[in-house]
Amino acid sequence: MKKRVIIDTDPGLDDALAILFALGSDKFDVLGITTIAGNIGLDRTTANAGGLLAFMGRGDIPVIRGTDIPLTRELQDLVAIVHGMDGLKGVTLPDATSAPLNGAPDWIARTLAEAAPGSIDILALGPLTNIAHVVTEHPEVVDRIGEIIVMGGAVHAPGNSGPSSEFNFASDPEAASVVIGSPVKVTIIPLDVTRQVRADLNYVAAMPDTPHGRLARELLGVYLHNGRESRPLHDPCVMLAAVDASIFSIENMKLDIDLGDDPDAGRLLVDRRGMPVDVALGVDTERALALFRTGFV
Repeated sequence: MKKRVIIDTDPGLDDALAILFALGSDKFDVLGITTIAGNIGLDRTTANAGGLLAFMGRGDIPVIRGTDIPLTRELQDLVAIVHGMDGLKGVTLPDATSAPLNGAPDWIARTLAEAAPGSIDILALGPLTNIAHVVTEHPEVVDRIGEIIVMGGAVHAPGNSGPSSEFNFASDPEAASVVIGSPVKVTIIPLDVTRQVRADLNYVAAMPDTPHGRLARELLGVYLHNGRESRPLHDPCVMLAAVDASIFSIENMKLDIDLGDDPDAGRLLVDRRGMPVDVALGVDTERALALFRTGFV
């Protein structure tokens, strides 16, 4: 059976690759793509999500605009070094075939309310603000969520936002705290493992010669950071964990979120008083890359 999923995202190059994998794979029934400001502003992330669906001929899947501000903090300055001002480093997509809907948290809540308990997973690729709004404002539907798989945080690895903090969690620490503190099963895919999953030139060249395989090849090409291998495939790891969690070494840990105002706000804290959360701490890189390729056949 296909997994029924909502993808919450801020595309973004690695988000785009993750979405293409999900749409090209036969493992997912994507109910909708909800957008969030993160890698770039909300208008651009929403346009990119619609463009990916148009490219894949999936205008039946709605795009729903989310929030462009964190729960309590100011939005971080957006950095375009990795993703470019358009989020895709100049890779062009067709225009969306339909206008996006508005109000991602309410749309998620309505979709969950119509579902059986535990029947929909949320694949979270960006800051967790939309999902935190669902948890706090619509607690009656939380039991409809089977699992939330999150790309975020760093346990033992250094951060990419602060010394020990990761960008998604640092963008809205309070939202990350709400989500990991919720009664939902949460699995975190942190920098500790995503940094181990990269595509080298040979892998990029060997991507399947399908339309979305060629698009993935182009996206990976602009995602190369040293001419030899890509930057980490952060967000595709969420999709891979949803398909085959055995690729990852997962431990249950008690975690909290640093809610301070220093440069490490949003960092993961290992704390025996924290909430129990499943965390991927290891990955079989070869199996991960092999599985990722299957979404583009």
